[in-house]
Amino acid sequence: MIHANRWYAAATAAEISTQPTEHVICGRPLVLYRAASSGKLVALENRCPHRQAPLSMGTVVGDDIMCIYHGWVMNGAGQCVHVPHQDSVAPSVRVDAYPAVQKWGLVWLWIGDADKVDETLIPDMPWTEDANQSSVFIRFHVGANYQLMADNLLDVSHSDFLHASTFGSHAGRKAETEHVKAELDAWSEDGAVYGLRTLRDVVLSPMAAAWAGTDKPVTRTHKTCWTPPNNINIELIMENDENKVTIHHDHLMTPENETSCHYFLIWTRDFSVHSGYPTDEDVRREQSTVIGTEDISMVEAQQRNKIQFGDPADIPGAADKIVVAVHKRIAELQNEDQGLSAT
Repeated sequence: MIHANRWYAAATAAEISTQPTEHVICGRPLVLYRAASSGKLVALENRCPHRQAPLSMGTVVGDDIMCIYHGWVMNGAGQCVHVPHQDSVAPSVRVDAYPAVQKWGLVWLWIGDADKVDETLIPDMPWTEDANQSSVFIRFHVGANYQLMADNLLDVSHSDFLHASTFGSHAGRKAETEHVKAELDAWSEDGAVYGLRTLRDVVLSPMAAAWAGTDKPVTRTHKTCWTPPNNINIELIMENDENKVTIHHDHLMTPENETSCHYFLIWTRDFSVHSGYPTDEDVRREQSTVIGTEDISMVEAQQRNKIQFGDPADIPGAADKIVVAVHKRIAELQNEDQGLSAT
């Protein structure tokens, strides 16, 4: 389900330049570029109305984009403003344009009514601009529906099993579960869904222990906030008498189509910002490797099974409180969207 009148992360800010690039967002093939003179972000249908050639193969000329096939030029509003050897262009010669803004190191697209654009609906991530913290931006392509990817990130209990040997904990081991105390709560407030999961006296997996700077048991707390359409912030705190570290994980899922999505990760830490382990490159390497081989492989396998088995219903467990709460909120949003479309 693609929710109307929402912002979707389309790219990292570093990806978009005066060199046009192709992006498929919510089933829409788009071209994104920066205007050469103003630096303004432009997002258009990725086609020239003349012969349907991809504009992403074209060239930015000033603030406009020229189709490389026959030289037709489209402006940032999607209007054709020049046809070679032709004195005028009919106003009907145009393609759709989408509002685009840059915030928190990402490019956001508004999918919906242009007269209802509301930048306050972009999630707040001020830590990404905090000089005392360091943020690493990573983009993944996932061969699965964006809700499957989001559910994986909302249910942090999987880290005790899928990530037991990397950046999870030992809470999934039978010997550990006998003494590790787990606390879980979920609630909705002001259109968002929140979750709190705390593991007390838990031994961390090697990678997480290296981040925390301790090999002794810690209290590991996940504070989760979900906002529509599928933006997840997880504040991870690991602490004991020796040390305390905080990591913000921002996970933003954007549909490509029904069975694939773009997954943007922003990993922000308040430790080893200027020296020591981990460096930004350590973070990029570790997260790319573990998420790619563990999370994404699992979610893509789930997608294949859902197709092969006719999309059977999930059976939630006790650890799925926040997933259940988010699905309930999504159902409410679907009803709201349908109500709006019916009026």
